[in-house]
Amino acid sequence: MPDERKLRPGRWGLALGLPLLVLTLIAFGFWRQGPEAGPGEGAFFAEISARGKAHADPAQCRECHQKETLAWEGSHHHLANASLSEADEKRLLEAEDPYLEERGIRWYREGGQIFIEEPGVAPSPVVGSIGLTPLIQYLHRAPDGRIQAHDVAWDVGKEEWFSVFEGEEGDPRVAGEWGHWTGQGMNWDANCAYCHMTEYAKNYDVTEDRYNVEWAHMGITCAQCHPGMDVHLAQVRNGNAYFKEELTAEQMMDYCAACHSLREELTPHAFRPGDAFEDHFGLTLASEPGLYHPDGQVIGENYVHGSLMMSRMGHAGVTCMDCHDPHTNGHILPVENNALCQRCHGSGLKGAPKINPTAHSRHPADSTGNRCVECHMPVTYFMGRDGRRDHSFSNPDPRLTLEMGIPNACSECHDLESVEWSRRHAEEWYGAGMNAERREKARLMTDLFDGREGAGERLRAALEEETNRFWKGTFLEMFRYAEPDPENLGLLLEATADPDPLIRAAAIGVAGLEALPRERARDLLEDTSRSVRLAASSTAEGMPVLSQEAETELEAYLEHTADSPMGALRLSAYRQSRGETEAAVEAVRLATQLEPLNAEAWRLGAIELHRYGETPEAVDYLQRARRLDPGNAVILYNLGLLEHERGNSRGALEHLRAAVAADRQLEAAWYNLVLLYWQLNERETALQELGKARVHLPGSERLDQLSRTFSGNQR
Repeated sequence: MPDERKLRPGRWGLALGLPLLVLTLIAFGFWRQGPEAGPGEGAFFAEISARGKAHADPAQCRECHQKETLAWEGSHHHLANASLSEADEKRLLEAEDPYLEERGIRWYREGGQIFIEEPGVAPSPVVGSIGLTPLIQYLHRAPDGRIQAHDVAWDVGKEEWFSVFEGEEGDPRVAGEWGHWTGQGMNWDANCAYCHMTEYAKNYDVTEDRYNVEWAHMGITCAQCHPGMDVHLAQVRNGNAYFKEELTAEQMMDYCAACHSLREELTPHAFRPGDAFEDHFGLTLASEPGLYHPDGQVIGENYVHGSLMMSRMGHAGVTCMDCHDPHTNGHILPVENNALCQRCHGSGLKGAPKINPTAHSRHPADSTGNRCVECHMPVTYFMGRDGRRDHSFSNPDPRLTLEMGIPNACSECHDLESVEWSRRHAEEWYGAGMNAERREKARLMTDLFDGREGAGERLRAALEEETNRFWKGTFLEMFRYAEPDPENLGLLLEATADPDPLIRAAAIGVAGLEALPRERARDLLEDTSRSVRLAASSTAEGMPVLSQEAETELEAYLEHTADSPMGALRLSAYRQSRGETEAAVEAVRLATQLEPLNAEAWRLGAIELHRYGETPEAVDYLQRARRLDPGNAVILYNLGLLEHERGNSRGALEHLRAAVAADRQLEAAWYNLVLLYWQLNERETALQELGKARVHLPGSERLDQLSRTFSGNQR
């Protein structure tokens, strides 16, 4: 299930005070009581569909487009979302499996509906399913009307039950864990439905914390990808069957990307075929920690588009439909005999280099090692058992495994041999300088994430040389991890005038609107691309006064995305900037309601409450955060600052000492601890703590400056 709500950490403009350090938030929660849910299990999807606007039904398309309709029927698009079939009901009601017994889960029928029974959770009816192969998840209706996807799924191939969080951290059996199916992280309305339904609208009401969902059809139907179907059908009825698809290859790619990418929605259900992707979505790039390996191979679930666009093939103009049939979701040619890859690499189509697979792979023609996809598109498993091929089209590089632990496809097959054995063969065959460009990217990205000295200078050079727009956007966002520098800022400001909206949005997202000359800032607030306009307005300190049109657009985006902790906190800051303190505080409370057992949600909520003058409640929030995560150094540091502000110096020292004990690298905590001892005239202790701090942070300019200040004061 998509997770579009990750917070992006960074060090650009790091302040003292309550720090701007941000960690990844993923929503979860418990059942929330609300109005009685809608229709029963059997009629749920049909009745909700009736609320939406009636659009072309595939049955109406079949008469003229039989080949395409038959290809679509039974496909993953067709059955992306479904009501319960007889086979589903039989599977649920007769479910017997050791894993279900371990979880204490069973389904039963009562009053014409099928309910789930599970320890600690009120029974809830099953209303449908998502997925076809390799797994099926079942959808349950919560007491407040939300639809939730259960983490326990059916493995179609192995015919057994398992958790989609199999092998991951956290126990999905514990209510409050991210994987628990009752929370916001497993909410279908927000996370699944957009890409499993036709013309879906979640219609989130932030005031009521409620969804008023509607859609045109269940599953992905003709109308979802082909614009103008209603007009076309009306013309057909009048005897005019002419219809010409007007979408360009780029527009079709943008529409595929709406679902096949990890992105944030910028508009409430406004995207239509033919629209520009960047006008409705913000793509998550490789600057997001944990999403990609430093060389661009996938780690987290990015839904393919980001990988493809950052690859050489994507940069060369290869689109989804060069390889895939959009109706069957299958390949247009076989991959087992390399026919699909040879379509371009055997003919030179689209400027592809011609390759003889056997000569290139150094493996026998009928072997696994001679299949292009095995080496250049290795499989990564998501949702426990859903294997997907990496679309970054990387080169297997055992040297990067030895240097940085990045996986390589050679070792996946030759698992009985050492990585050094694989490196020796790879470099004997392809040269010691093989994969040089990706190696440099990987080393740079690793050094930036690790905060190594000199990485910022190399980042500037890499940005100048880069031609792939997605890597350029990534490099601009990576300035968050480089030390603040006037030259860095100059490059960011220059990039805000780039012709590409992705580049402009990435640059302004890091630099912030306040860093720009007034005229340039105004241009960005009125940019032709919504992603740029929202990036500009969202990074402005205090949210500037906007035009009525821009104000409406910003508020619609903030309310649409407020059903996540970070979204609720963004909305809170906006409300406060408009002088709506009460509404701002309510939005903070919504954030923690959405994520009640996540310490970071409480910590960030405390920062907002403190800004609004709600200091006692802010302290309470931090105490809650500490109870949830007792060893979190940043929470302890925040508590120290707040206690000092309240005049409790001894309490502040206690928290600051605990913070540096928990994280010896937390510079701000050391700095404030030393400074507070000095201010309390405990100068010997201050110097002792400063000495310890400099041992752990030998290159800290701030600590060096503090040392020079103390030396000057002692003369």
